[in-house]
Amino acid sequence: MKNSSLCGPAFGRSRGSLLASAWLFTIASSVASAENWAERLGFPPEQRVVLLHANDAGMSPETSAAVAALLESTPLRSASAMAPCPWFANFAAWRRSNPDADVGLQLTLNSELATYRWQPLTFGAGGAHLRDADGFFWRTPIQTMVNATLDDVQSELSAQIERARAVGLTPTHFTTHLGTLVTRPDFVELYLSLARKHWIPAVVVELTPDHIEQFAAQGVPMPDDIIDLLEDYPLPKIDDLKFIPPGESYEAKKAALLAMLDHLQPGITQMAFRPAVQSDALPQISEDWQQRVWDAQLMQDADVVAALKGGNIAVTDWRELMQRFEGSPEPTAAERPTDAAPGQ
Repeated sequence: MKNSSLCGPAFGRSRGSLLASAWLFTIASSVASAENWAERLGFPPEQRVVLLHANDAGMSPETSAAVAALLESTPLRSASAMAPCPWFANFAAWRRSNPDADVGLQLTLNSELATYRWQPLTFGAGGAHLRDADGFFWRTPIQTMVNATLDDVQSELSAQIERARAVGLTPTHFTTHLGTLVTRPDFVELYLSLARKHWIPAVVVELTPDHIEQFAAQGVPMPDDIIDLLEDYPLPKIDDLKFIPPGESYEAKKAALLAMLDHLQPGITQMAFRPAVQSDALPQISEDWQQRVWDAQLMQDADVVAALKGGNIAVTDWRELMQRFEGSPEPTAAERPTDAAPGQ
């Protein structure tokens, strides 16, 4: 391995900058291809495909209610839920009544909010390196990166997958809360191995050699062993990952989203956001409560709906991507492990 550090010069950056860099290059595949993933999965050439993705289902009554309502009646087609959180079982009950909903597992190793927190599922059976002095998950990905052991992380993620199964939520995909699983090479290897073992796609972004060169020039080169892992990863990827940005007002936030949609490139772009319904308790739960409420409103906004219906945009979800992948003539589609089945 020519470069064993995922952080390097990034260690001195802000938390947001570090996580943005991690998302952009650590989970990305370096395999060059003339086709983007939309074309590989059978979408027409030049098609702009959007995978709207709601995070944080199960975190609270407000987030769970928002995600459920949006999945039922808006363009939103994909979401992920957090197994260690207090309202996970409640959201899983909704999913059992709506089995066609595209719901993934948001693999969770942090509890970042100031006063509303959650603990590892493995609290009583180890996992000491996953917890802060108060017994909750570390607040930041960097704290987890520095303190956690791989064994503790593997045990915890296995417990989260088992809890999802126990309450009847078979995830359609995996994603990583706050990007923590892409902050260390061994975490990345575990993240991808879970996807392969269970034949459930992890959120992985395809990265071209030009992007790798660009990030290297910015002081964040990709380690060779991570490149090898990602080149060997057999499940479908996306071409880009974006997060709906915060705004000083609802109109500013809406304008930013419409601009993102207008400038989408051909390929599959996952656009993540964190919706919540407004309540008296929500400001006590999350300091960014207003952004969450606006996130929910955006998916019901007539202008946003119209933008998604026009402009050569197709809205998809992880269930459809896997269905296309399983029916694809690509050789990788036949590489399912013999001991795994869909949703195993």
